[in-house]
Amino acid sequence: MSRIIGIRHRVKKTTEGEARPTEIAVFADLSLTKPTAYKLEDEMDELDFVFGRFPVSYREASEGENLSQFFSRHIKTKKSKDETGNEITKVSAPVSHDGLTAGDTVVSILGGSGRKIIFALSRRAEQIGAKVLCVPSGLLNKFREQDKEKDSENVARLFVKQPDLFHEVTIKDRGLIILREKLDARTDAMKARIACEQRLLQRMIGNVFCNEDGLYPEGKLEEIFAEEKANNSIFQALLLEEKAREKELTACVSAMDIYKNIFSPIEGCGPMIASRIIASVGDIRRFEGNIAKFKAYCGVHLQDGQFARQRNNEAANWSNEIRQAMYLLGEQFNRRPNSVWGMKFREYKEKMRNSHPETVGEGGKKKYTPSHIHKMAKWRTLTKFAEYVFKKWNKQQTMV
Repeated sequence: MSRIIGIRHRVKKTTEGEARPTEIAVFADLSLTKPTAYKLEDEMDELDFVFGRFPVSYREASEGENLSQFFSRHIKTKKSKDETGNEITKVSAPVSHDGLTAGDTVVSILGGSGRKIIFALSRRAEQIGAKVLCVPSGLLNKFREQDKEKDSENVARLFVKQPDLFHEVTIKDRGLIILREKLDARTDAMKARIACEQRLLQRMIGNVFCNEDGLYPEGKLEEIFAEEKANNSIFQALLLEEKAREKELTACVSAMDIYKNIFSPIEGCGPMIASRIIASVGDIRRFEGNIAKFKAYCGVHLQDGQFARQRNNEAANWSNEIRQAMYLLGEQFNRRPNSVWGMKFREYKEKMRNSHPETVGEGGKKKYTPSHIHKMAKWRTLTKFAEYVFKKWNKQQTMV
């Protein structure tokens, strides 16, 4: 019987410096007797496990032994003192290794910080004849048997009891992980460019105002700033990097069936907006066919009869990334009044104007002003758009 390997991936260290290694529970068979537990302290440990090279036992090396056959990172050294007080160095070499092997079944939650190791495990599993399966985190929360600290075991136990909740990670799933990585790289490059731009702006303003000679610029500050950016090699390099990451992201999302079949035909929904929606959702199966959950995740649902908004001291139950993408998409629909979704926007706007022809005051605030009607129509359109995407995406997923 093949082994069942449960994984609880964690970020290796918190901001406070607390160690948080990835936890592995290896069950010898489906009986799920006491597992062999491993802690992967860093990313190299994770790679070692993926390729079956994770050291699990050591022996003391003899003096003068040739250790070139071992990876340098696998050799341990420990300094101590002998009986006479002289300092000595003990060297240990690995005796046995463990990791992904043929016939293994690896199970983990879907998405989150563990997407990189899931990608690597899935690719390796295809090469050696193993399997990697995932389950939405919400289902693990629902059926968890022990506390969260034992999720490496919990996910394995859930797989044995309810294997139908899991799906195998395929090349399509890995494509979504690559998209997430490309989007993060583009976002990081954009933030670095913006930060550099702000530093240049503040430095330029300081040089103009804090000048002992009291020189008054001939042109506008905007012109001086534009020249400053054009002549700054660091800013120009960051600008080139952002363009390169954007090009990679566009190529990645444009090649995906989800984009070609669902988002590309929609006027106004280009690769940049679509990539944020696709990467944020990841796998549509995580919503278990519940359209209300999907709309809530997108932030286009209703709360107490009103469109959702974040209130003080309340945690938002939506993804800020996808909600921002939806907001940008609504702006695109508004700018394209003759497109399919632009006409839907105008239709909702007209209906709301007819339903609320007059501005009313309520609690010191004005309602149903032109701007309020505009906003209501935009979010109603986006709600319908989310419903459309959910149905199309689910249908495509069932056809795979």
